[in-house]
Amino acid sequence: MIKVHCFVSCVCEIIKRTPGVDHRPFYFGVWDADFSVDETHVLSYHSPHTRHEGFRNWYRLLYGIRIEEWYDHGRDKEANVAHLAALVEGRPQDRQVMVMLDMYRLPERENKFHQNPFPHYVMLEATSDPSVWFMSDPDFRWEGELPKARILDAVRSPAAAGGFYFDGLEIRHTSREAVAAYFRQCMKGDENPFTDAVRRILRAHVGHEACQPLDHLTLALREIPVMAIRKYAYEHAFAWLLEEQGRQAEGDEGFETWCDEIEALVKTYTRIQYRAMKLAMTGNPSLAASVEALLDEQDAREFRIKSGLQALFTAWWQDQPTPTSTTPQTEPTT
Repeated sequence: MIKVHCFVSCVCEIIKRTPGVDHRPFYFGVWDADFSVDETHVLSYHSPHTRHEGFRNWYRLLYGIRIEEWYDHGRDKEANVAHLAALVEGRPQDRQVMVMLDMYRLPERENKFHQNPFPHYVMLEATSDPSVWFMSDPDFRWEGELPKARILDAVRSPAAAGGFYFDGLEIRHTSREAVAAYFRQCMKGDENPFTDAVRRILRAHVGHEACQPLDHLTLALREIPVMAIRKYAYEHAFAWLLEEQGRQAEGDEGFETWCDEIEALVKTYTRIQYRAMKLAMTGNPSLAASVEALLDEQDAREFRIKSGLQALFTAWWQDQPTPTSTTPQTEPTT
């Protein structure tokens, strides 16, 4: 399955390894997951204030596991590094230790977004060699041994500050009622926060509302690719809800059509970013209209996806056959 959010991917690994428990409902919180826009109108998938409280609370409600924050933002970096070393090297077998590090400082690792810095969550274990740790990166489907010193150097990056641990001793099966409550909270049927934010950032750089220089727009929207892939979480939801109703997602015509819609949603964000970069480079404000048009297209597309997913959820909750209207309707061509 597609991985789209490093924190969620880390905490879902132990769920995936537990028979009879499904991790996919946890991805309901990913398609509109939190992000930040700073005072200079720069978009970021992470901020120093991110603590993932919502995910942590729902993880406990869905699976019965408490995610504890070990990183102390009130202490200096070296104190936190020492705490991490103690957690990793004294780790009980059933404990998962997560840390945020800067992937840019591990150039041998894949960094498909080519970002500097690149804050990212991974899980760590000690090995029989005190100078080597085992790193698991579920989001990028990578695991292997790396020198402990190299890992700690990436943790020391000023861009990386965060860490959690959780014990997977008594993972429980998610109740139907809890899943329904989580879905209802996550489904923002009347807004698309990410597209709305991109539109506000665009207008902060061009047009009568502009308060930032146009050549700043490329930096402001640099992290679109990191957040656009979160929209693949819709696929997890469609697949899970179909299978809960006794249907096989893979090969289902309606499911495949929705996957095409989701793919178009993700890729159109790339088109938006490239067109905004062209606008910034040329300084031609007339190009802003084409970016606005793509944002309007994204709104329409994502509202269709949400509407279809809501119909599928309603059918599941009412324990009725899936309505035929859950297949997306294409817009008429002119």
